[in-house]
Amino acid sequence: MATVNTASDVNKQTIILEKIKAHSLLASNQDSIHIVENLPDYLPTTDLERFPRRDVHRPKLEDNKGNAWAWKVRIEGAKEGPLKGVSMALKENIAVKDVPMLFGTNIFEDYVPDVDATVVTRLLEAGTTILGKAVCENLSLCASSFSAATGLVENPYATGYSCGGSSSGCGHLVGAGKVNGAIGGDQGGSIRFPASHCGAVGMKPTWGLVPWTGMATHEPVHDTTGPMTLDVATNARILQAIAGRDGIDDRGMGVPKPTELPDYSAGLNLGVKGLKIGILKEGFEFKIMDPRIRERVREAANKFKDLGAEVIQISIPLHTHAADIVTCALRPSAAQNGYLGQACGRRGLYLNGLVDKMIPLDQQKFDKMFSTSKFSLLSGLYIWEHHPLLYGKAMNLYRQLTDSYNAALSQVDFFITPTMPYVAPKHAAPDAGPLERMGKSRGFAVNTVCFNASGHPAMSLPIGMLSAVDDENVMLPVGMQITGKWFDERMIYRVGAAWERGFDWKNGERRRE
Repeated sequence: MATVNTASDVNKQTIILEKIKAHSLLASNQDSIHIVENLPDYLPTTDLERFPRRDVHRPKLEDNKGNAWAWKVRIEGAKEGPLKGVSMALKENIAVKDVPMLFGTNIFEDYVPDVDATVVTRLLEAGTTILGKAVCENLSLCASSFSAATGLVENPYATGYSCGGSSSGCGHLVGAGKVNGAIGGDQGGSIRFPASHCGAVGMKPTWGLVPWTGMATHEPVHDTTGPMTLDVATNARILQAIAGRDGIDDRGMGVPKPTELPDYSAGLNLGVKGLKIGILKEGFEFKIMDPRIRERVREAANKFKDLGAEVIQISIPLHTHAADIVTCALRPSAAQNGYLGQACGRRGLYLNGLVDKMIPLDQQKFDKMFSTSKFSLLSGLYIWEHHPLLYGKAMNLYRQLTDSYNAALSQVDFFITPTMPYVAPKHAAPDAGPLERMGKSRGFAVNTVCFNASGHPAMSLPIGMLSAVDDENVMLPVGMQITGKWFDERMIYRVGAAWERGFDWKNGERRRE
């Protein structure tokens, strides 16, 4: 006589069958994982025969005044090209095949990229000579120049004072005249901070204009790379060589090809006669701003009147809250992208070798992180856990920021703010606590990070000198920030060149014709 299954038996058999099906589905995933893990990675090729890397070494301290070089190497570019004779340094978050990348940290010490970043290839094809990698602050997350694991970087104008960060080595090397130019990375002001503190011209181009391919990411919406130089004309030449989409980085999918770009040098001699210049009211009103900076930058902006431009005051109320909005978007995104190896949703080149060194982020690695990096990570994780909708709202407000700046730029050709709220401070003491360390860069980004959020191009131009806050005998550079319409770098270069040609920035006097 056949056994009759009870309801309980049927239930058990059903569960077993479902488990078998689930295991089969999971097994199919594992099959795909096994296949992909065994496929070779797909990387851009590097022409080592044409551009060999010579004399790669970590320089000794006695040969590294200012401690700005992370690695020295000599890579000769093409025999002919628009940048022939131009010497360059690269921020330490930029991949150069067979040259170690420190990324400002000692969480790992043995990462050697297996690819050249797009900017490296383009510089070499344009004829430049790359002399090495410049110190990057700890994980590219400090606006001062004392957080790198290799030690503090000195301001070229005053030993003991900050270069700004995170492209600190670039700022020193350019400001001291040790290279003709450097490529920095700017995700909140990290090109413009060092440029302002070190008396250099620092261009943060329109978001996506220069490919980020082969650079260590922090936050893709903010990632922007561009040139630092001692003069506007050289800056424009370098941007010409590195800009334009490369077909890899999705930040630049709507950007023209390199051959379709405007000539950034074409307007350098046009002057500013007939242009309308806005002085952004809110950019001068932050409480943290040194009144001397406010006065000096207003004075510099008004000098455009002497050159034939109209100067008016404009107002963008949302600018006051831009840094707060960015905090709520940048930190949670950076926590996933920059620390936890969970970058996703973007088309581009992933530096998997670097991620492999970063993860897992255990207690030992966390303990080696600088205080600003720890704070950024913990802030981001806190926001995700306690305010999970905040990131999305902040990103919506990014569009409002962009629209607000666009509305103002429909009324003026460009507008002016101070780059930094105060001149370079002294380095934090070696035994300083976390709050004192982070306090050295408090409020740095009030006028800069907003344009990483909105995507607009912005350039810091040196326009004067002021004494250090703590020593009237120490004179330090002051930067003025010029912000323009998306993809209108040519206008920014035009007005920057006009001011540079008209006035001696170190004394503010009118140059003789």
